[in-house]
Amino acid sequence: MSGYSVDMGVTAEQFQDDALKPRRATFGARSARIFATCAQGAWVLLAMTPVIVVLCALKG
Repeated sequence: MSGYSVDMGVTAEQFQDDALKPRRATFGARSARIFATCAQGAWVLLAMTPVIVVLCALKG
């Protein structure tokens, strides 16, 4: 390997600055996360419905 040098073109200072920059999610990523959160909530509500119905039937 004598005579060869590897230059990656990135210094430690540049890498550190890039790593500390806050990354903003795209609109598509944000909307997908909101949709997934709502879908999870709907499944939880759907799973709780039979329990609520049985509790109401036992009370009344």
